[in-house]
Amino acid sequence: MNISIFEYSNPSLFLRDTWNSKRAYNKNFTLRAWATQLGISSHGSFYQMIKGLRPLPKKYIHPISKSLKLGSKETLYFETLVDYSKAKDLEHKNFYKDRLKELSPSPKLSFYELESFHFIKNPLNGAIIEMTTLSDFKYDIKWIQDKLAIKYSQNEIQKAINLLLELKLITLCSDGKLKRSNAHIFTKQDIKNIALQEYHSNVLSLANSAIKTQEIDKREFNATAFGIKEEHLPQIKEDIRNFINEMINKYETTAGSADQIYQLSTQFFGLTK
Repeated sequence: MNISIFEYSNPSLFLRDTWNSKRAYNKNFTLRAWATQLGISSHGSFYQMIKGLRPLPKKYIHPISKSLKLGSKETLYFETLVDYSKAKDLEHKNFYKDRLKELSPSPKLSFYELESFHFIKNPLNGAIIEMTTLSDFKYDIKWIQDKLAIKYSQNEIQKAINLLLELKLITLCSDGKLKRSNAHIFTKQDIKNIALQEYHSNVLSLANSAIKTQEIDKREFNATAFGIKEEHLPQIKEDIRNFINEMINKYETTAGSADQIYQLSTQFFGLTK
């Protein structure tokens, strides 16, 4: 699969996803082999760089870019990512962040790289983030509980808010209101992730409840089976992803003007093997 560096705000995570992707096709593509190819004497040091436990020296940017066949603009973005990750103060962080936005070919969607298992697996977290865009939103646990169509305890809601604040996915403003920090949060596609598996399982459970409890004119459920050529799978998946982005671009309201929050989910899987 193709991994685009322009979707990343963390160089270590980009390298980790790339390595996982390459290993899926070639089991011999070990970290030791890659480190040797890059001229890194200790694969243990390279492992720490990929895990984000130590910074990536800039001298490795060129060999890594060559190894991954990055273009000139991709290499510059990668180098800026490394500078951004090393920036020690807000002024320098903002400087490199602006440069990343200028280099990115898709500035409209904000890609926020996230590795928190507890965030990803629970649909409540995403629901609360989006609820902050409601025109009548109140930072009141009881109000949030009553507004939700899915049942969660006040304790669960408070824990979710605390986690979102800790991860800086929502912000507590000076006037006591909560607001969303990022346009949208995306995880890496086509990479096996146990938290994502649990998330989709939880969403399917919510959908199962909604089909029984919500009025027909308030929901839309469709399912069909059809034959395809396996070679078309990558394009079908791409079309589904483009459809979701088109729905967001066409129908998402500006912050503070929404009156309802909806969940859009698609499932596309084989019925034969």
